[in-house]
Amino acid sequence: MRLHEYLMGRQRRLCFPWTGAAGLSRLGYTLHDVYRDPHKHLRLAKEMDRLLQADFVYPLDYGRIYAEALGLPMLRPDHDFPSVLDHPVRDRETLAQFTVPDPAVSGPMPTYLEALHLIAESSEKPLALSISGPFTLGVLLVGAEAFARAIIKDPLFVEDVLDFTNAVVGRYATAVVAAGARFLCIGEPAAVLLSPERFRILVGERLRAIYDRFPTDVWRVLHICGNTNYLVQEMLACGAEGLSLDQVMDFPTLAPIIPSEVVLIGNLDPVQVLREFDPPAVTEHTLALLRAMRPFPNYLFSFGCDCAYDTPMENLIAAMEAARTPLSDL
Repeated sequence: MRLHEYLMGRQRRLCFPWTGAAGLSRLGYTLHDVYRDPHKHLRLAKEMDRLLQADFVYPLDYGRIYAEALGLPMLRPDHDFPSVLDHPVRDRETLAQFTVPDPAVSGPMPTYLEALHLIAESSEKPLALSISGPFTLGVLLVGAEAFARAIIKDPLFVEDVLDFTNAVVGRYATAVVAAGARFLCIGEPAAVLLSPERFRILVGERLRAIYDRFPTDVWRVLHICGNTNYLVQEMLACGAEGLSLDQVMDFPTLAPIIPSEVVLIGNLDPVQVLREFDPPAVTEHTLALLRAMRPFPNYLFSFGCDCAYDTPMENLIAAMEAARTPLSDL
């Protein structure tokens, strides 16, 4: 069953809970308490599922898991996601020093995969997961400025980097699908800086190669932050059956050009609305979005991006409660 078919015939919108690290304080865990202990990870996922009653069960994202497995130096805050401190790939020689991580043994990957397996087994809801894409990993390895220069001055080096990162992401994606992921969102935030033609060559064709490896019952989703109006046609061409887009995008204007078999996902503002407003205002904004998207059956309610770790839980609950409003009552 395709993702758009899974949404059809419902009395209300389905809800995808892109909640980030917002649940950590609920249980008194740090980020790495959860990353290191699959059973704590399971407890967190169950608690968030109980509170939000979303339509997918969602683990704690590990967007820098490739960087950790590759041994890159990292900044590891207690309650926010890790970040890379250095970009070590400066040429083909330094790239050659890295090997594609084996998810069964490399760094934090086996522990995280165990957690995914536990969460998937514990719930009848589809397990949804977001992972970083190969272009974004390439930017992490080389550095944004150096990678942008190389795209123009040394495109063969860029191809070498992306060959490597595609192998990393493809191998890991296969492992998370085997662990139970049913809804797999690949995030390519760095790709927003590319022209449509460069996106097609450097991102779209490579994403399609990864998506094509998925079993037919795994839903292929793509997320890119920022204003992606100029990239939408290329995003549609890469093989994704769901597009998750930023809060800056005007969904009611965009939705008519999205094919009916592609699901549009988003885009309640996770910062200005979910983090900064109070629950009644969150409810109001959620209902306004749902009403605007009422004509489009291929719409899945979510947020424009991951939530900040200090997003008030009562706001997340308010958004999810409002999103479960029957379509007949909107």
